[in-house]
This record gives sequence, C-alpha cells and structure tokens, in this order.
Amino acid sequence: MGRIRVLAYNVDGGRAERRPALAAVLGAANADVIALTEADDSAVAADLGRLLGLGHVWAQGSGNRHVAVLSRFPILSWENHTRPPLTQAALEVQLALPDQSTLAVYALHLLPYLLLPFEVRRWQAVGRLLAIIQERRPGPHLILGDLNAVAPGDRVLQRRNPARMRRLMALQFGLIFRLALPRLLRAGYVDCFRRLAPQADGFTWMPGNPTTRYDYILADAQLAPRLRACRVVDQAPAVATASDHLPVLAEFEWASAPAVAGHP
Repeated sequence: MGRIRVLAYNVDGGRAERRPALAAVLGAANADVIALTEADDSAVAADLGRLLGLGHVWAQGSGNRHVAVLSRFPILSWENHTRPPLTQAALEVQLALPDQSTLAVYALHLLPYLLLPFEVRRWQAVGRLLAIIQERRPGPHLILGDLNAVAPGDRVLQRRNPARMRRLMALQFGLIFRLALPRLLRAGYVDCFRRLAPQADGFTWMPGNPTTRYDYILADAQLAPRLRACRVVDQAPAVATASDHLPVLAEFEWASAPAVAGHP
C-alpha cells in the first residue's frame, strides 16, 4: 500500500527569477501531482516539470493569469474551461495511475477579492464547474488550487492585510460572504485540510504575515476516504521568497501507488 502526494500552489506569476526558489519548494514537497495557479510564464512551468522529472500541461486563463499541472503519471487528456461564468481557469487533466485506474484533477483559479460581487461570481463559477463534472463523470477526482474564497468558520486576520485590501473591505464593513466554498461542500466535496485539522487556521496567503486561507485541495466522495494527510507547506527551503502564497500538500492512500524516493 502506497501513497499519492498532491500539491496546490499559487506561484504569484511564476516569474523566471523565482524559478530556483520554486524548484526548491516543489522539490522538497516531492509531490506526484502539482496544480500551479498564476503560472503565467509557460517556459517556467515547463522548466519546473523538466527539473522535477514530471510531465506538464500549461493552459491560458481567460485573463492574464494562467494555470499548469505537473504530473509523475502519464497525462491521458486535458481541457481548459474558461467560458463565463467560469472565468480565470479550470484546467481538467486526466491521469493514468499505475494500477490501471485514472485520476482527474481540476486545477482551479477563481477571481480574487472578497467583495460580494466577486464572491457571487465565484459562486456562479463553482456552479458551472459542478455542471461540467456532472456531464463528464470523470471518476475519482480532485478540485485544487487558489479559490480566492473563504470557507465556513475560517478566520481572516483583516487587520494584518495590506492597506489597499483593508480599504476595499471597508466598503462592505469588513463583512466576508461565504458562498462559493459551501456550494462545493454541499455537493459532497471534502476540504482535505479542514477534515484533518478542524481547529488550525491553515493560512496560505502571505508567508511571514499569514492572514487568509485561499488555497484548497477538495476530494470527491470516492477519494475522501483515502485521505491520510494534509498540511500547509510552510517550512520548505525558499518558501518565504518563492511566492506570496504557501502550498497545500495532501496524501492519499493508493493500493498500487508508485515507489518514489522520499515517499513513506
């Protein structure tokens, strides 16, 4: 019995000068499947895949933010969904696992800002993604990435946010509306970090001054029972300088997971 490691990471544009730091973070995490959001430089995404010995897919988002998936497993097919209301990107990748089964991942990036109009748009985008998944029936799958949304019960340390964000939030009296994440949870998805760490903040935004959990790994009903670990990667080399986000890493038990150096 082995484990498959899956990582979600917003790489803050993934600029070329940050390539060594990003490679250090990803190398330390030693994940089998990596969803990169704000992977805006396709050459950097390809280089990271090469350095880590992983296959990769890069896709353009609907705006100036793009996504990528790196995988130790063969990539069978992929499609990027960007039509409104599903703006930004939802990169769907189907992977072939060593036991002849498949795993689908949806690398999701939703609109930023916690203002109500943006949260309504995220709620609409989630509805469209759920409709796509229902149409495709992909089998076991994960939704992971930077959702730019706050889960029920999560804290946000607004007083420590940048001044511009505090001014924006003052427009709605500091209220945080939580519509997008509950829609996913009601559809049966499990918030992997919250399942295993019900009391921890798990903040992923702003290393050194963490205030908010924006990045998620969500497992469908078939995968959730296999969840064995989930944590925010906050101690890896270069994690403080590689991005303005911290990665989230989850491990799932798999009957025929590959033997990979560094895995338990």
